Amino acid sequence: MKLIIKLNSVTYAMKASSLLKNINIKSEILKNPRPKKGEGCGYILKINNASNEALNYLKENGVEIKEAVWE
Repeated sequence: MKLIIKLNSVTYAMKASSLLKNINIKSEILKNPRPKKGEGCGYILKINNASNEALNYLKENGVEIKEAVWE
């Protein structure tokens, strides 16, 4: 499954991507193409073939996640 994680800033996106790289999970940082009103620009992290491990690891390491969507 693909996991899309909304983050507040490019800084959080870079931190999240770096953390995932440490546990051999590839991710892609993208600017949020359709931010909701009041969200600002925001960034998303896209993880193909994701598992709950990735999401839990980010939370355990202090990454502030606005929303996570499984596709």
